[in-house]
Amino acid sequence: MAGLGKNIYKYKAAVLFLLIACHFITCDFQNEGENQTGEWDAFVEFREGNIPLILVAAHGGDLKPNWINDRDCPGSKRLQDQYTLGIALQLEKELQELGFQPYMILAKIHRIKIDLNRSLSTSVCDDTTTNSLWRLFHEKITAYSLSIENTFGRGLLIDIHGQSHPIQRIELGYLLNGEDLRTLQENPEQFSSASVSIRQALENHPQNMELEDLLTGPRALGTLLEEAGFPSVPSASDTAPAPGDLFFSGGHNTQTHGSRDQGMIDAIQLELNREGLRNESANRQRFSERFANILVEYLEAHYSDVF
Repeated sequence: MAGLGKNIYKYKAAVLFLLIACHFITCDFQNEGENQTGEWDAFVEFREGNIPLILVAAHGGDLKPNWINDRDCPGSKRLQDQYTLGIALQLEKELQELGFQPYMILAKIHRIKIDLNRSLSTSVCDDTTTNSLWRLFHEKITAYSLSIENTFGRGLLIDIHGQSHPIQRIELGYLLNGEDLRTLQENPEQFSSASVSIRQALENHPQNMELEDLLTGPRALGTLLEEAGFPSVPSASDTAPAPGDLFFSGGHNTQTHGSRDQGMIDAIQLELNREGLRNESANRQRFSERFANILVEYLEAHYSDVF
C-alpha cells in the first residue's frame, strides 16, 4: 500500500506539472487539423451519382466559424464566388428532374477560411486547423472519380466558379491560356491530348474528334452554351480571348483531378460571369435549367460510349 501511495503521489505531481506548464505554453490535445467536433458535416456536402458526371463548387460557401482563422497569407484570394453553391444545387435539381443524379462535391464554408481550389499549404495559409477538411474534400473527389471509372470507364468533372472580369461571358478552363487558345486556331498541330484537362475525351472520343472541334466545334461546351444564350469562350463564335483579356484557364482542381496528367476523368473549370447570369435569381434559374440540358447533350455527344 505504501508503494501504491507513492505512485499516486508521483502521478498527481506529474499532472500538476503538466497543468502548470500549459499555463505558460499552448497545449493542444486535439489531433492536427481536427475541428471541435471531429466532423466536418456542417461545412461540406457529398452525394454519389448515377451518371459519369461530378459537379464541384468550392468557393460558394458562406459559413465563417470563428474558431478557424481567416486566411491572410500573401496573395491569398478570399472573396466568395457568389451564388455558385446555389447554382450547383439548382443544377443538381434540374438534372434529377431529367432522371439523372450527378456526383456532388460542395463546400459550404467560406473561402476566407479555406480555399479548396488550391494546394494544401496555400489553401489554409499554414493554419493546420482545416487540414483534414482539405484532405476530406479532395479524397472524396478521388473516390468519386474511381467510382465512375469502375462503373462507367471514364467521365467528366465540372468545377463551378464565378468571375468578375469586364467582358460578360463564361470562361471555360481546359488548362490552356489565352495565348494557347489563339495558337490552337492557327497551328493546332502544336497541341496534343497531353496538353488539356479533357485528355480522355480526345483520346477515346466515339467520333475521333480533334482538339479544335472539342473546344470550338458545333458541339463544344462553349458553343452549346453560346447557342443557349450564354456567351462563352472558347466557343465557335469566340474561339479565344484577345490579347490582354482577363481569362481563367483552370486551377488546382482542374489540374489535379482532370485527365491531363492521370486518370480517366476529364475536368473543365466553369467561370460564370455576373451580369445576365449570377446577378438575379431569375437568371440563375434560367441558366441552371438550360445548362442541365446542355450537360446531357454534351455527355451524349462526347461520352456516348459510357453515358
